[in-house]
Amino acid sequence: FLVMEYVHGESMSRLIGACQRREQQVPLAICSAMSIDTLNGLHAAHEARNERGEPLGIVHRDVSPQNAMVGVDGVTRVLDFGVAKATGRLQSTQNDELKGKLAYMSPQQVMGEQVDRRADVWAAAVCLWEAITGMRLFRAEVQATIALKVLNDPIPPPSAYRRECPSALDAVVLRGLSR
Repeated sequence: FLVMEYVHGESMSRLIGACQRREQQVPLAICSAMSIDTLNGLHAAHEARNERGEPLGIVHRDVSPQNAMVGVDGVTRVLDFGVAKATGRLQSTQNDELKGKLAYMSPQQVMGEQVDRRADVWAAAVCLWEAITGMRLFRAEVQATIALKVLNDPIPPPSAYRRECPSALDAVVLRGLSR
């Protein structure tokens, strides 16, 4: 059996979309709070240990605004660990099979390389960039084009699209998006 907590709230993607429909931007403090909570949840998963105290090596591998739920209590939680991989897990995906949303995958994940917690940090940084700007970072109609954008496109700081974004926040986002 799998037991999960019911979270009454909305996904980050729906909140960003609601702001876009109203031609508003998500306040920077809320963007930051959602990201901090997301990163705290990911850190808990990354640091998880088994009953012998050995690291489980969990990597979510599918962090996206759809998988970040903002509860009515204001706390953002990471959902859907269905694609997550843990060290020593018996089940494994085929080597040539990509799981997750391509626009949020780290370059290493797109290339089919072994990933660690840094892949989740990359995806969380993509989510933060999108929450701040209200735009998709890697958008294309063809999946292969999205992959090429993830691997090669220059990444502008969020302040290029939202002037009031402080340089310190730009630096955090761009560090998370460091290839």
